[in-house]
Amino acid sequence: MISNYNINFEAKILKNKVKYTMSSMKISPSDLDHIAKLARIELSQNEKEVFLPQLESILDYFDVLNKVNIDGVAPTYRVNEQNNVSRQDIIKESFSQKESLSTASKTKNGYFVVPGTIKK
Repeated sequence: MISNYNINFEAKILKNKVKYTMSSMKISPSDLDHIAKLARIELSQNEKEVFLPQLESILDYFDVLNKVNIDGVAPTYRVNEQNNVSRQDIIKESFSQKESLSTASKTKNGYFVVPGTIKK
């Protein structure tokens, strides 16, 4: 199906960066039907007439983004520099088993009893 697209990808490797340039993409009605089938949605003819130009304008925006000069801009993998934000595992006082089970609707031998989720 990709052959139906008017795509001209040109990969340029610059200092371990890959830059893609695209020509203007036009989506055919059959391409839209294929996309809808992959997304498992049914589109009426009216919806197709509305969505086709919208999808084309989204793809045209990629052309605008490709024109932005990103030389010298390092790739961003996260928006902040934090790594593994987690607290220390500190043991502190908690509820006793009796207190925890006191609000349960059903218990057995010191455990919560819940309805089964998998039937045999």
